[in-house]
Amino acid sequence: MSSPVSVAVGRTDTATPITFSVVVPVYNEEDTIGDCLTRLVAQLDSITEILVVDNNSTDMSRAVVDRMRLRHAQIRVVDETRQGLVHARNAGLDAAVGDIVARIDADTRVPEHWARTVVEFFETDREHRWDALCGRGEAYDVPLEGRFDRWKTRLHPLNRLRRERAVSEIPVLYGSNMVLRRETWAMIRDRVSMRRDIFEDVDMGLCVGDAGGRNAFLRGLTVGVSPRRMETGMRPFVHYMSFLPRTFWLHRRYGLAAGSAAVYVPAVTVAHALRLMMLRTYDHRTGRIDPRNLLRGGPDRVLP
Repeated sequence: MSSPVSVAVGRTDTATPITFSVVVPVYNEEDTIGDCLTRLVAQLDSITEILVVDNNSTDMSRAVVDRMRLRHAQIRVVDETRQGLVHARNAGLDAAVGDIVARIDADTRVPEHWARTVVEFFETDREHRWDALCGRGEAYDVPLEGRFDRWKTRLHPLNRLRRERAVSEIPVLYGSNMVLRRETWAMIRDRVSMRRDIFEDVDMGLCVGDAGGRNAFLRGLTVGVSPRRMETGMRPFVHYMSFLPRTFWLHRRYGLAAGSAAVYVPAVTVAHALRLMMLRTYDHRTGRIDPRNLLRGGPDRVLP
């Protein structure tokens, strides 16, 4: 991994404006897809098209999307009957026409100016130093949501601004907040794995590197992500986290595979146990902790 590199992210004059597609795979997301799309259509000055990939939804997801399509012609629907996120992802990325293509989740909440930040980043990268881009995700509807960022802003406003402009190279991508050049997708299309027992976003990032490309991480590019994975029970969570070393092993990154299996996965499992206890006692509707909620169960998130 190279040393962090600072760049000035700002709009520059280009001969042809960059077009931007956003792909949103959907499987039974009637509770979240409406908010996700509402936030995206508010940024249509920077987004060329929004592709919703319906992956055999059986709830009202499609009806929610269709109602929004009536008001916004930029929303397109792609049907993918092969079940699984990797199939839905590929269908959306294949159908996208933008120069750059984002892939987010149906429960991702993009903030104001997210799309403009993405477009400006790639417009500024005139030398095509970066082939893909990702940012961070912060869980919403959880205790202390956003408070740490507000404290950080008050105490270190200049440092925060500097960090938001800092770009570093990373080996992987983050699925809830990732963008590729369209030619990057063409470069790795036949390299990505179709297995459903690995982290598909980590796999994509590693494929970019294996093909000679570079992934950028932009600290200020932050989206809201659902805490549903955090609320998953211990057994399915550990099963899900086992995907990480398997992904590294698939790419023959044996050191990373061993390190993640021996250190990272056990550590994050302990952290998850503590976090799960806190989340299950927290009522996001009232913003209060109630220990009586500790015994309540919660639906485990469907594996991608």
